[in-house]
Amino acid sequence: MKPFIPFLIVFFIRIGTLGAQIKHQDYSVILDQKVAKGTLNCFDFPYRDSMNRKVLIWLPSDYRPTKKYATIYMHDGQMLFDSTVTWNKKEWRVDETADSLISNGITRPFIVVGMYNDPTNRYAEFFPEQVTKYMDSNYLKKLKETLWNGRLRADDYLNWITKELIPFVERNYAVSRKRADRFMIGSSMGGLISLYGLTQKPKSFGGAACLSIHTPMINYQMTGKDTMEQLALPFNRYLAEELPSPNKVKLYIDRGTETLDAFYGPYHQLLLKTLGEQGFEIGPNYLTLICHKTAHDEVSWANRLSVPLKFLLINDSDLLRPSKHFYKFVKGPF
Repeated sequence: MKPFIPFLIVFFIRIGTLGAQIKHQDYSVILDQKVAKGTLNCFDFPYRDSMNRKVLIWLPSDYRPTKKYATIYMHDGQMLFDSTVTWNKKEWRVDETADSLISNGITRPFIVVGMYNDPTNRYAEFFPEQVTKYMDSNYLKKLKETLWNGRLRADDYLNWITKELIPFVERNYAVSRKRADRFMIGSSMGGLISLYGLTQKPKSFGGAACLSIHTPMINYQMTGKDTMEQLALPFNRYLAEELPSPNKVKLYIDRGTETLDAFYGPYHQLLLKTLGEQGFEIGPNYLTLICHKTAHDEVSWANRLSVPLKFLLINDSDLLRPSKHFYKFVKGPF
């Protein structure tokens, strides 16, 4: 059997090498979205259970393979660039905002990776899965049967991003491989999965921005007296134990005051209290805003997207000091 061993070694090395050599053209598909600034690549990327997941990768206008770019991973990727193909005809205007910030030298250069959501399972995919350990079993059963299609999927989703998608991006694009140069951004339930991702994958991400973070954690039609007890308090107990050190990550949290965001008040305050108790203080690594007269929609998030992008990627070190200068970049209808 000994002569067979070298053959096996060579065989597995070749298999591993083939996997490592997967190129961007292997998953590339025809683009069905348009951007006003920069370049957009589209991929149909293997997910799990023989499913695929569409991924958009946006490159700034002056993208050069000789640079090293930071990477922003954004949830709900189908809503980011082109309102003509979104379900509500609204978009985040990511390309216009990002390209302007980079070309004007306000932020360091970055690319954006937009992961399409799974509409049928979005709630199950973005709900912080490990929070269930802190929840009442009967309430948990109710959610599993009514909203989660039988199971939660957040950990699978985050594992796919960190173990499959990030290596693919870093093999095929001129991006930094440093944890401090990778960030997540999401809104509503996408804000929840961004914060949860920071607790579950602290070695993969250097920060997160959570816009209109959905602190009630459930469809508004189902909120009631038990929402705080059954969802918000367990989530905050989880955070108290699992949040990374505020010295090691950058965290941006906000909410609006109109439409759905108008109901977030007590849940949002509980989250801020928990963050404060864990050492998060306003400064270079933590920013929280209440954005007055803004709603829970892509137009509102687009109008203030520059704020979290500047916070995460600001190019002027003077503005990162915890002083009045730090707030010079915070502009908008707040």
